[in-house]
Amino acid sequence: MDPLREKIDRAMMARCVELSRIAVTKGEYPFGTVIARDGKILAEAINHTIRDGDVTRHAEVIAISQAQKAIGREQLRHYTLYTNIEPCAMCSYCIRESWIGRVVFALASPVMGGTSKWNILQDDDVASRMPQIFAAAPEVVSGLLLHEAQQAWRDWSPIAWEMIKLRGLLTEPCPQGEHVHVRPSGRRSLMHRLQILLERNYQPRVQAQAPDAPENSQL
Repeated sequence: MDPLREKIDRAMMARCVELSRIAVTKGEYPFGTVIARDGKILAEAINHTIRDGDVTRHAEVIAISQAQKAIGREQLRHYTLYTNIEPCAMCSYCIRESWIGRVVFALASPVMGGTSKWNILQDDDVASRMPQIFAAAPEVVSGLLLHEAQQAWRDWSPIAWEMIKLRGLLTEPCPQGEHVHVRPSGRRSLMHRLQILLERNYQPRVQAQAPDAPENSQL
């Protein structure tokens, strides 16, 4: 991995871990998501499932919604979504349909994950059949700061964390410890490139607040 990119990735994942700890103070589970480009944060969020009583309010979905409103879908192919836990199937479909170009996570989710369980993030069939809707498979990086992510969950509830480990709900993506696994992105089809041109000419832009504003961060 490129040293500069790795440094940026670690900084963004550290922010995800920090957000997961903030989530606990607000009565939520320890999930945190950041969407950024070259270390500049566009959107960030934690879960709102408990406070809103809404199972769809995952951190990834909230952050994607903010990002689309800020810059539109076409530009998101240049951005990376960072999250401390592998995105679930629902969030993975949102990632694919919003055209995010890269996904980085710490801990794998073998029971619910959009890569390790359902392979939604790396499935290029949906892109080839429906290029006007789904982008090519994003690059996926797993295992980054996994020990820090684990510690945040352990600090939240040591007993619950032990149960999560025993059931294999959250695991290390790579048994080699600190090794980070990278799955390359898929190639964009000609049809998808044409769709990007259409989006670029048609997509309205919505003025957004700075990412660090409380109203925008959805914390």
